Amino acid sequence: MASYKKIPLKPFPNGWYVVAHAHEVPNGAVVTKRLVGKDILLYRTESGKLNVTEPYCPHMGAHLGHGGIIEGENIKCPFHHFCFDSKGDCTATGYGTKPSSRLKIPTFHFDEKNDLILVWFDEKNTAPSWFVPQEDWSEWTEVKFAEYNFNSHPQETSENSVDVGHFGIVHGYSGVETLHEMEAHEHYLYAKYAMHRLADFVGKKRLIRTEFHVNVHGLGYSFVKTDIPELGLETRHFVLPTPTDIGKLKLRIGVSIKKMKSFSKISPLLNILPNKLAHKLILKGAYKGYCHDVSMDFDIWKNKIYIDPPILAKGDGPVAQYRMWAQQFYYDDSMQPNYVPQEIV
Repeated sequence: MASYKKIPLKPFPNGWYVVAHAHEVPNGAVVTKRLVGKDILLYRTESGKLNVTEPYCPHMGAHLGHGGIIEGENIKCPFHHFCFDSKGDCTATGYGTKPSSRLKIPTFHFDEKNDLILVWFDEKNTAPSWFVPQEDWSEWTEVKFAEYNFNSHPQETSENSVDVGHFGIVHGYSGVETLHEMEAHEHYLYAKYAMHRLADFVGKKRLIRTEFHVNVHGLGYSFVKTDIPELGLETRHFVLPTPTDIGKLKLRIGVSIKKMKSFSKISPLLNILPNKLAHKLILKGAYKGYCHDVSMDFDIWKNKIYIDPPILAKGDGPVAQYRMWAQQFYYDDSMQPNYVPQEIV
């Protein structure tokens, strides 16, 4: 694995962050979201073209997220009715006069993948050098999501993917195995584990063995695939931490299950139900278990401090390697203040 220069932890790592679900921004909608300490504007034109920009009108500073409307392929400011196209250029004033060429709204690099809207953050405004992958969802159920807001940092939450030691202690997993050691390629990190956990599927608790394929794309996008042969069940999980302000995190998690032809390994009773209802019940159980497992980390994330370097012990997992890998998402000459969670109110 490549070696990276050690630098202090900064609040906003460079990379892709999920800011909204695609359905939150339908055609003609104007939506304000929070990312890396400031508002950003998401809107779709009448034809369905998505745009992500700064929220302020360059004419006299009105916030387009408060009263701005879509007219055709333009967004119109509520203050003086200046209009802007998808490139951020002013196309008209409210007076019918020719707009200045200097009237331009800064835009962001964005992407839509897996029914999610991602925005690229780079402290020096460098263009994206990589993208998250689009998954094939043709054989999968909808993704059921939950959202949480708390004090933390995306590097801290993503570190759980390699913190093998906490799997048994915090989550109560047993028989933890590392099936594939952490492997890193530029922005991408992969590892594979297996463990036993007590699961409740359709009202019946069972100790089951689960294999986890962990795919981490930068510090804001993790995609975990699981296989539970005993139940004939495969699941997909999202872990999507987005830094909204210094020390503030919006964590989105989501789960989907692969569509099944038979439910006998889970419960033969499910086979007498309509296929759609059976999948809905299984997804509900998977969602409940996933939310429970992730929530077990909340108090630790909210109250811990960042120790660098950590004093590690055998059994921790590749935490040191992960932290070296994560340093690529910060600039050596970053002007951001250091992340000091114990001072956050």
